[in-house]
Amino acid sequence: MPKVRFEREDITVEAQPGQNLLKLAEQAGISVFRGMWPELHCDTGRPAGWCNRCKVWVRPLSEGAVNLPTKQELSPFRLNGRVHGNQRLACQVTINGDISVQTRIGGPAVKTDMNWQPTSEPSKWRERWEKRNESAGGDEAEEKADEA
Repeated sequence: MPKVRFEREDITVEAQPGQNLLKLAEQAGISVFRGMWPELHCDTGRPAGWCNRCKVWVRPLSEGAVNLPTKQELSPFRLNGRVHGNQRLACQVTINGDISVQTRIGGPAVKTDMNWQPTSEPSKWRERWEKRNESAGGDEAEEKADEA
């Protein structure tokens, strides 16, 4: 079964051969639509490929992993600009092998696996911050002295 890796979201999903990339992304909970109204796109009952809002960069990891660009993608008269190079419309891509997909920035927040806990390690930023607050004087410096 072909594997599709969504780089920005750090998600890898298995696809059925011949499956549409947009449908697969939606099943995986990934929105590829960007702009002011992400819910307004051609998948809402209009012919696929007219809105040009599902642009992604597709990198096939093997020969024939995706179909060739379609007539809708190659049209010189595109709403929201043309697609070039590895950029494709997700609604026009048929998956036949392993691929890597890069979605555009500006979409929903990407889930991170980072844990940002406070640390007592010395840092230049913290030293500058404390020095700035000490030189400003006032209540902050007094509170700091009370804590020590």
